[in-house]
Amino acid sequence: MDLAHFRDTIGRRWPIVLASTLLCGAFTGVLAERRPPVYRAETQMVVTFAAEKSAAPQPRPPADEAGRLMQRRVKTYATMMNTPRLTRPVIDSLGLPYTTDDLAGRVVASSTVDSLAIDVAVTDRSGTTAAAIATALAAELQRIAGRDLPPAGLGLKAQVAVVRAAAPPPRPEPVRWQWYAAGGALGGLAVGAGIALVLGYRRAGTPVSADVRTLWVTVARRHPAGVPGQSDGRVSDASVKERQAS
Repeated sequence: MDLAHFRDTIGRRWPIVLASTLLCGAFTGVLAERRPPVYRAETQMVVTFAAEKSAAPQPRPPADEAGRLMQRRVKTYATMMNTPRLTRPVIDSLGLPYTTDDLAGRVVASSTVDSLAIDVAVTDRSGTTAAAIATALAAELQRIAGRDLPPAGLGLKAQVAVVRAAAPPPRPEPVRWQWYAAGGALGGLAVGAGIALVLGYRRAGTPVSADVRTLWVTVARRHPAGVPGQSDGRVSDASVKERQAS
């Protein structure tokens, strides 16, 4: 099908394409608008490093090496926030009806480069529950940091302090239904164009069933069954000679 035929086929059936685009866009937009509200609670922690009072003084590495070791420990703590090591104790302490995987999908933690801060965001259908989860995660990380040994080669023990406590959000997260509607409209446009092309193809006098039969016959001719020495619908010269000799 050339471009002119394509445009003619779509142009003749533009109501189908338009209806499919509008219906799919409206449907996905309404679904996004009516989905249950989601609340987002955030907390921020800072990891500091200090010498243990009971430990003997140890040589300190150069400043750049010390900074690298600190950053590595902060990144480790950030990646731990949605792992079972933290989520399991939080689920047990709060009595949440979630699995560790469920809770992991609700937790997003990040740490900016050259920063010792860890930002944690928790989403839930209850604002109070989201804030309680964020608070419990921060407390659990503080306990883990208190039990961990100092980073190898640094000689300084990590400590976690909460600098911005989580609070129940006053309103749910805004629903960007426009984006969902736009995505649904694009999908509806593709579906409508496909329907228009199929209808135009069938009206041209070539039913799909006829094409299927033609394809089947072509494949059967290329790969005949039960006929030795036959390939692509033709008998080979060797087979003919064998038959003549017999």
